[in-house]
Amino acid sequence: MKTNNLFNISSLIWKMIIYNLRIIFANKFIWFLAGSVAFYLGLSVIYVFANDISKMADLFGVFLFSGLLLVFYPAVFGIQNDQDARTIEILFGIPNYRYKVWLVRIILIFFVAFLIMLAFTFLSSVLIVKFRIFNVTLQVMAPVLFMGMLAFMLSTIVRNGNGTAVIMIIIGLVYMIMMDSSLGKSQWNIFLNPFEVPRGINETSWALITFKNRIILITGSVIFLLGALLNLQNREKYM
Repeated sequence: MKTNNLFNISSLIWKMIIYNLRIIFANKFIWFLAGSVAFYLGLSVIYVFANDISKMADLFGVFLFSGLLLVFYPAVFGIQNDQDARTIEILFGIPNYRYKVWLVRIILIFFVAFLIMLAFTFLSSVLIVKFRIFNVTLQVMAPVLFMGMLAFMLSTIVRNGNGTAVIMIIIGLVYMIMMDSSLGKSQWNIFLNPFEVPRGINETSWALITFKNRIILITGSVIFLLGALLNLQNREKYM
């Protein structure tokens, strides 16, 4: 009896994961996935034949942009897709909606993105330059997680995918413009590259700045997630 119950629970969890993955990565996600793979492969081919390039520092930028493309669509357009499909009324009828549905989805989004980034870093480690695959993947996922959670929270406020996308693009452009200022070398830089030590800063100080930056990004990600889940409790905004 216990074996059957365990099997039924496992089967139910597996079906729930597959069902949510189909929802998350449906519609236009395939184009973002294709763009991420094309961007990674295109620059990787260039780096394979480049001899005068700081490969690890540059590869981080490639990984980062590829990771952002992977989480952009499901994080930004997820709520709107539920509204367009008229499934949000059903979801709000489920007790503890925010924990049972979208929390599972957001975990799946970043778990799949992590696996894909792990594949990217593995290929680069084999074909371009040797590095610690798991460490680099985690370093990349920190800003990806932060931006993804920020996009998710904004989508619960704006409630429109296109509007959220515009806001996220503006935020990204502002930070990119400010990269050459003092912000680029500070712990508050969202896109801080831990493998590119600025001139005038020793490696020990840079390691401390990087550590503080990752703590800030992870803390911010948790805050954004909680804020998004709280926003989803106000069902009147989405009905």
